[in-house]
Amino acid sequence: MKARHILYFVVGVILLLALLMLVFPKEGIRINDQWVLYFPTFEEMFSSDKDDVVDTDSIIKNQFNIDDFNDGLTEVDIEEIKKMVTPLEYPKDNEYALDRFFEKLTNIETEGKIRIMHYGDSQIEGDRITAFIRSKLQAKFGGLGMGLCSPVPVYSQFSIQQTSSSNWYRYTGFGYGTAYSVHNKFGPMIAFSRYAPETDSIWRKPSTKYSAWISFTKSDVGYSNTSQYKNVSIYYGNLRCKVKVILKSDDIVIATDSLNVGSQMSVYTYRSDYYLNNLVIEFEGYDSPDVYAVSFEDEAGIYVDNIALRGSSGTVFTTTDGALLTEAYTYLGVDLFILQFGGNSVPYILDKKSAEQFANHFYYQIMFIKRIVPDACIIVIGPSDMAYKEKDYYITYPNLENIVNALRDATHKAGGVYWDMYTAMGGKNSMKAWVNANPQMAGPDFIHFTPYGTQVISNMFYNAFILEYTEYCERNKKTK
Repeated sequence: MKARHILYFVVGVILLLALLMLVFPKEGIRINDQWVLYFPTFEEMFSSDKDDVVDTDSIIKNQFNIDDFNDGLTEVDIEEIKKMVTPLEYPKDNEYALDRFFEKLTNIETEGKIRIMHYGDSQIEGDRITAFIRSKLQAKFGGLGMGLCSPVPVYSQFSIQQTSSSNWYRYTGFGYGTAYSVHNKFGPMIAFSRYAPETDSIWRKPSTKYSAWISFTKSDVGYSNTSQYKNVSIYYGNLRCKVKVILKSDDIVIATDSLNVGSQMSVYTYRSDYYLNNLVIEFEGYDSPDVYAVSFEDEAGIYVDNIALRGSSGTVFTTTDGALLTEAYTYLGVDLFILQFGGNSVPYILDKKSAEQFANHFYYQIMFIKRIVPDACIIVIGPSDMAYKEKDYYITYPNLENIVNALRDATHKAGGVYWDMYTAMGGKNSMKAWVNANPQMAGPDFIHFTPYGTQVISNMFYNAFILEYTEYCERNKKTK
């Protein structure tokens, strides 16, 4: 074959491929439910946008511990730090939306206890993010113990190890329980657990007693402050006959008591003179209470509860019994709510309008919380970057920025403060960069952080939070 014939063939193939690039549908041709036939476009062939554009090395390099400024921050320090953090964003008509909470922090010695409830989706599951924030706040303001904990193990916990008897059933208000409940009195963790079957209003005493146990032991990877506690509280309700409860520490019985009959929430608390280890709680009776939570605390300090609602978009508060929530929040004395949601809605938001509709539903959740706990402050942490695979590349979901903007607007409309995790990570396509970072900061699902990434993002939020608190303190010094 002559050289010019080879040249004609090559040029012809190139022209044919170019024509296919022009006419082939960008979204591909669907063959069946599982297969889509794609052909690269000119943009994909020659664009350099496939490369990571977020410099994770710079993100890691800019990490700092704001608590290292032991002598306090000067105005110069504050202005320099502002350049290094993704700030908390306040409503335009209320730049002091967190002052009520900050005032309590400055007076924690007289306040006694301060409580933060951190609700979120699977991004905080297993006490991730919350554990870091709790440890830093307790080191700065005092307090020991992890606060509220699910009565039965749902997933592996960072801060505590749990085991339980096999006869526990978990009922949730967000669709991921082991059983369906006949009512919506789920309590502060939007879930409760039972070891005896749930019944309707007609209850008959069974012929034999039920028994169950829960065990809590120290985690080898948790923060030391979490594993230290003197007080144990059991939050429960909907109990039709007395139930015997036994508490053991290091296999030694430290308390034998009974839980009271009643439909409303009750709290059983054991206060110890010394720190407890290897706690076992045993139950025995003809009925089981709805156990909402077990709490581990000390006498004073700051407490941060981790309440992970896997699969939830955060629109669950208005579907939960408001009277019980009000009772629980009042007893707990909640001072600040951190609501970290949005990620579970990202794959299903198709346009700007649907993003605004979701944010509007979320707005009503914030307003509901404000109505039943009017003195509490609210911070909303928006979704992280999330990526999906398109052809051979992982890219940010197309409407994620619409969700971030809509959530910010809804939060500010409700009088809350917003922290933009998406921007903190680096914005568009940052998740891909976090997955490809060394050390890796996000997992291969392109959604969740690795333990190292969790520490980085938690530190970013904590620094922004303490910076705001420091500015509050400086502002109040000048006015006094």
